[in-house]
Amino acid sequence: QITIGSTRLILQGNEPPPNEFEEFDELGEEDLVHEPVIVRDSDKISIGGYEGDYEESLDELVRNLPEGGFDEHEIALVGAKGRVAHEAAHTARKQGSRRDMSELYKLVLLAAFRSHATDIHLEPRKDGYHLRMRCDGVLIDAARFPLQVGVKFAAMSKVIGDVDIAQRDSIQEGNFSSRVPSDKDPNGFRRVDYRLSFAPTTFGQKMVVRVLDTENSPLKLQDLNLPNWMARQIAEAIAQDAGMVLVAGPTGSGKTTTLYSLLRSIDYAQRNVMTIEDPVEIQLDGITQIPVDEAHGKSFAAILRSALRQDPDVILVGEIRDAETARTAMQAAITGHLVFSTVHTKDTAGTIFRLMDLGVEPYMIGQGLHMVIAQRLVRNLCQACRKAVAITPEQSRLMGPKFEKLKRLYEPVGCKKCLGTGYFGRRAVFELMTTSDKLRDVILSSPTIKGIHEAMAETQFVRLIDTGYDLAAKGIVSMQEVERAVGK
Repeated sequence: QITIGSTRLILQGNEPPPNEFEEFDELGEEDLVHEPVIVRDSDKISIGGYEGDYEESLDELVRNLPEGGFDEHEIALVGAKGRVAHEAAHTARKQGSRRDMSELYKLVLLAAFRSHATDIHLEPRKDGYHLRMRCDGVLIDAARFPLQVGVKFAAMSKVIGDVDIAQRDSIQEGNFSSRVPSDKDPNGFRRVDYRLSFAPTTFGQKMVVRVLDTENSPLKLQDLNLPNWMARQIAEAIAQDAGMVLVAGPTGSGKTTTLYSLLRSIDYAQRNVMTIEDPVEIQLDGITQIPVDEAHGKSFAAILRSALRQDPDVILVGEIRDAETARTAMQAAITGHLVFSTVHTKDTAGTIFRLMDLGVEPYMIGQGLHMVIAQRLVRNLCQACRKAVAITPEQSRLMGPKFEKLKRLYEPVGCKKCLGTGYFGRRAVFELMTTSDKLRDVILSSPTIKGIHEAMAETQFVRLIDTGYDLAAKGIVSMQEVERAVGK
């Protein structure tokens, strides 16, 4: 039995980002680890292999993660219609007593908060339900629920998210939010949104909860950890009245987060800012946000044409994915609008060819394209358990002459603080291309990769991989992580 507000349901049946790092020439030969580091079993944590009670498993996970400023009893659950489904408690639960379903739900959300999880997966299996969380881009086992507990947990999600609880064989979606204490907000609390998705599987519905917590995302340009010269050039670009700024990279590389950071850095009190998104995930105060609805004829291109009649100064188009959107957005950039968007390309140079493939004329690209930012997400090494190792000749060759004096790099180990992964937190590595006069000439005359790179060589251009090598040399990330995210 679950009681949420006035609703009663009866079921039957089955980084912190590091601030200081050693310069790479400060460590001597004696600081290097040439043999594998032996980690004691007491230092490790294997959540998925935990054989105890599911509550004990989640409690263990929460205890080992960094404090977040509040506990589970201070979380309030807010339904899809804005009504509080379960208030925050003034006092903590008595230790040793069994949690009811709402308290268990809050414990899971607390684990997500402290681990900076972006998604919570509840997966039905033959023997019960597996709870996993996506932390730093990787799924981590959190607990294993008995069948009845998993069913009730999913049912509570449906009730809070205003999802039809009678349907179990269809794809369903919903949303809800939580309210947690915050010293930064004048009201003393902040709101965190969640998006629910249910899909039928062999053993029941799988549930995924997308965590839309802006606290774990960079809010403005200065929060992106950009090199100073890159931050300065981007700040100059977003202060312009016209032009296009594109962010390039594969799915899941943080492109939209970067665009949101740029939008928040704009003075939208004096500029009319509009966004066209699919879907609108994070609400921005003071900005007009329009969701795409292909089923009703509201495509990116159709909404963009309509938005241009709304006297916009700045337009964010969630993604350039077709020829009509590409041409309309570029035309807007040429005719006095600042346009932000994303494109799925490997690097900055590839963006030019992608726009041409979509039918945008070279002269329009040369006139309208102001800047392209390519990025990837890499995981930060856990500073509590990373180990120094001697750099290999192959690594030294790949990193180039800039790092010829480098003697050591760092590798992940794994401890309780990082859930045994060796990593905690993520950051982006960037590549920035600005459109110079020489690059415009190349674009107008049958561009090639070689020609584009030669034009960019005359600007302050740093490749994605070289940005990653800089972070590896400082001990912030591992070489394996750079090669995984960017490639050699």
